[in-house]
Amino acid sequence: MNTNMMHRRVCMLLIALSAMGDHRTVYRTLATLSQKAPHRNIYSVDALLRILEEVGEWLLARKISRRLAELKEGESADAISGLWALAQATEYEVGCAFGHAVECAQARCGDHPKRNALFDQMDFDNEGFRFGPAWDFWGAQSPEAIAAAREGFVARLLHIAGLGDEPEPIAD
Repeated sequence: MNTNMMHRRVCMLLIALSAMGDHRTVYRTLATLSQKAPHRNIYSVDALLRILEEVGEWLLARKISRRLAELKEGESADAISGLWALAQATEYEVGCAFGHAVECAQARCGDHPKRNALFDQMDFDNEGFRFGPAWDFWGAQSPEAIAAAREGFVARLLHIAGLGDEPEPIAD
C-alpha cells in the first residue's frame, strides 16, 4: 500500500471526528503527535492508536476508538455527521456504498422487481437516511431490508474511507 493511501486513512478519521464535533480531540491528537512522535510513520488508524498509547496518551486513544465505534454503528447524530463528511470526501466512490446497500437489502429479504427504484428512493445526507415507497415492497420485512441497507452502506463507506474492513461478500 502506498504512503498516500496510508495517510489518507488517518485524514479520513480526522475529517469524521471533526464533523462529529470532536475538534478538540483532533487538535489534541495532532499536537500530541507533533510533540511526542514527530518522526513516526502513521500509516493507519491502528498505527495512530498504537502510537498514542506508546507515548502515554491512552485516554486519547480510547476516546478515538469509542468515536470510531460510534461511527461504525451509524446511529447517533454525531455519527451521521461523520458519515456525511466521509460521503462528501469520497463522493466519487460513494455510489459503491449505495450499491452495496441495495445488495444487502436484497440478500436479506429477496430480490426486488424494480431494483433501480431502490436506488432512486434511497437518500443519505447530513440529516440521515431516507427510504421511499419502493422500500415497502417487502411488506413486514421492509424494516429489516432498510436496516440491512443502512448497515451495508455504512460498512462500505467506512471501507472506502479506509476506516473499516471489507464488508462480507453478498451471498447469492
